[in-house]
Amino acid sequence: MADETKPEDGKTAKRKKINKLPVAEIDAKLAAAGSAQGGFRSRYAKQLQLRKKALGK
Repeated sequence: MADETKPEDGKTAKRKKINKLPVAEIDAKLAAAGSAQGGFRSRYAKQLQLRKKALGK
């Protein structure tokens, strides 16, 4: 895919910028962050919530 970049060693990049995530992926990452980090107090979770609000969903 065009979104995935491949470094020289052939492995795919596993991170996407929050601004490039669709709403479905934001929801999945919010659920994962909430369960792994024990809530939404982390900066990452807050940024995901702001992006979701900005998308209007």
